[in-house]
Amino acid sequence: MPPKPKKSMFNYYDPERDKRDMVVMLAHKEAVDAGEKRLLVRTVQGELFSYKREEIGFTTGGAGAKITTGAGMLFVGTLCWIAVLALFVYMFFIQDATAGEWAGLVFVELFMAAIAWYFMHLGLAEHRARKLRKARGLPKPNLLSPNSWPTKNKDIV
Repeated sequence: MPPKPKKSMFNYYDPERDKRDMVVMLAHKEAVDAGEKRLLVRTVQGELFSYKREEIGFTTGGAGAKITTGAGMLFVGTLCWIAVLALFVYMFFIQDATAGEWAGLVFVELFMAAIAWYFMHLGLAEHRARKLRKARGLPKPNLLSPNSWPTKNKDIV
């Protein structure tokens, strides 16, 4: 078990962490050379870890508000499906619509359904990944902040 880092807003250089990172990077390289598909990601504790793709779930990146849980993704997906259903019901009650209006409604309907499917897919992927990590006793990956790899990787190349 790695030592607990000091509580501070600054990152301090830890030579022991570099040594632990090199061990993980060597094991990661061996697994990748053996044909496994793995990703190097820092955990929420700050340690480097080699995850299989199905153990990651989904990643949150970019600017703006983020949904970070599988339950949150499933909730947003459910809201999108409700919007799809509401638009579908509206399409039955619309009268005197032109062919262009119908085409636009169908396009919006299909677009909303695709977004709903995507959110549900991400939510289920995160749910499965969380179950796998729990069953295998793996730490939670830190997907909210940029990863800082060791800069001295001449030993693993």
